[in-house]
This record gives sequence, structure tokens and C-alpha cells, in this order.
Amino acid sequence: MARVLLLADDSLDFQGRRAIQSLSRDLKSAHQITARTLSGGDDAVSRNLRAVRTLRAERVDLVFACGLPALLTAAMAHAGPIVFSFAAFPSLRQLRWLRAVMDYRDVQVICPTSTMHRNCVERGVSIERCHLIRPGVEFGRINRRRDAKLRLALGLGESDHVLLLPGESTKSADHATAVWAVSILNVLDPKYRVLAWGRGDQVNKTVAVARQQNQPNLIAMAEPRLGRSIEFEELLPAADGVLISAGASVSTLPIAICMAAGLPIVSTVTYEVAELLEDRHTALMVTKRSARAIAQRIMDLRENKDIQWSIADMAKTEAFEYFAHSRFINQWRTVIGQVLAGEKVSVPQAAPGAGLRFHGLG
Repeated sequence: MARVLLLADDSLDFQGRRAIQSLSRDLKSAHQITARTLSGGDDAVSRNLRAVRTLRAERVDLVFACGLPALLTAAMAHAGPIVFSFAAFPSLRQLRWLRAVMDYRDVQVICPTSTMHRNCVERGVSIERCHLIRPGVEFGRINRRRDAKLRLALGLGESDHVLLLPGESTKSADHATAVWAVSILNVLDPKYRVLAWGRGDQVNKTVAVARQQNQPNLIAMAEPRLGRSIEFEELLPAADGVLISAGASVSTLPIAICMAAGLPIVSTVTYEVAELLEDRHTALMVTKRSARAIAQRIMDLRENKDIQWSIADMAKTEAFEYFAHSRFINQWRTVIGQVLAGEKVSVPQAAPGAGLRFHGLG
């Protein structure tokens, strides 16, 4: 049984943490899996040097490194094959580091989106060593039955129209713009509310927008309000729709989860988001990323019950077809098996079906 180390940065977002969790659980029948997290903070260097020494002593067969610090640690400690994923969309500096490591280590790169894959290849990463594996949605975690008790605990009224902001509140996700858009609607109808997870480095900025508009009850930050940690999927039964206000690269797993839940989506346009969503097909899209334009699109959606049903239904169909967790695990199992056997890595992609627009994006 091959010894596989999953080495991750402690700064991983939801998508990265869920990937490590899934691989640790679902590949243990075929491999001896160990998961470790690199520490940040003031003493990160000394801690990670200790991780290098520990890794050398363990003599594992393969390392999956998630995040650039994990890759550099693995490259220093492990002479064998490495499978690597960026923790977020890479900068030019990070890509230079990756290419430098690939010059003297056997590294296979896994990207979660076609946009990231194309960016890596265009900036010098060998296409033969760069592959696409989209994240997988665990459909068993999704419960779309409306939960009145959860809404009450979150401070949301039964008749409120609640818009969920996917994933963590980060600079790229720009939840502040989403709150600004809903604040415009809240002036017209106080039943418009926003629900966010309560994680990310922009939580305070997001809440501040509502306070600046003298609408402190506009937004419910779930974890601070509930006083406990919850999984992102647990928020779905409290939401009536989804609002994506991303202005840059964001993780796609939270969006895919919302698609699978069959919630109607209003979204801005970025390269990654456009891989998942299409205007009037799986969402209503906003090309001009302004609070007023987003607010108008939300009103357009609420006024058209037919489009609400059609985009939510197609989004759910495409999520089940292209973001199945079984596909995610099978692709990873294939890659790890090929790397361990010294074979050329080739990731099997799903055949096109109802969601034909995905065909060819990989």
C-alpha cells in the first residue's frame, strides 16, 4: 500500500480544506493516507523546517502539496513525485516559483478551473504536467427543505427574502458590493435580507456596509450569530436565492453547491464564474458590476417566476452532471495511481450530457 502525504497550508479556504478532507477519507482504502498542516504565524519558518525533517524521516511515496509553502516544503524534503494545487489563483511570482521547482522535481499540477489551467499553461507550465480536476459537491450534505427554526435563530423572518452570499467573505468575493446592492432594495422593501457564512478576512468590512447605511439588521453573519461553527451547506435551508458579487477569481465549490441546491442565482461575471453559470440558462448575470445594476437584476428575477424555476432547475442539472463528488474522487484516484506507477498522467473528463456548454472547457 503506497504511502501518500497530504500537505496543506493552514490558510486554505473552504474549497481547499474540503478537498483535503475528502481525499483523506475516500482514498484510504487504496493508500496509506496521512494529512498534515503547515503552520503560519511568527514561528512559521522554524515549524516548517521541522516539518521538512519529519517528512524526510517518513519516506513517503507521494506528496500532494496544497499551497505554495506546502510545495516548497515538499520539494526540500521529498525527492519523489509531487502532486500540487495552488491554494488560490496564482500570481506571476507564484508561477515563477512553481516553474523553478518543476525544473528539478517531478511535479504534476492540478487546477480546479479551466481558467486557472489556461493561465498556468500560458505562463510557462508544461501542458503535459498541468491538469484539470473540478471540485466535487457532496450532494448528501445538501438539504433544501426550508428550515424555519434556522431562519429564526439567524434573525431572519419567515416572510423575508434572503439572499445567500457563497463562500468566505474575501476581497475577491466582494460581499460588500452584494450588501450594498441589497441595501438599495431593503429601502424599498425591508424584507430583503442578506445571509453570509461569517468566515473570511473581509467579514468586518461586509458588515460595516450595512451599518453605514443605518441598516444593521440587513445582514446575518451566520457563525457569529449562532455562536458555533457550521458547514456551508447548512445555510442553504435558510436561503431563498443566491447572490454572487465576485470581482476577481473566487473558489468555485461554494457556487457549485448553491447550483446543486436548486436556488435561483444572480451573479456578476468573472472568468471562473462564467465557467459555471450562463445568463438566462443557469443564472441571471450582471455585466456591469455595480450595486444598482445588481439590485435591478435581483428585482428582474423576483418578478419572473418562470425564469426563477428554469435557471434553478438547469443549474441543479449541471451541478449533478459536472460536479459529482464521485467524479472528483475517481479523477484524483486515477492521477495518484498514474503518478505512483510512473505513467503519463491523463485525467479522464466527463462525457457531455444535458449541460453541453461544459463540453470542451477542460
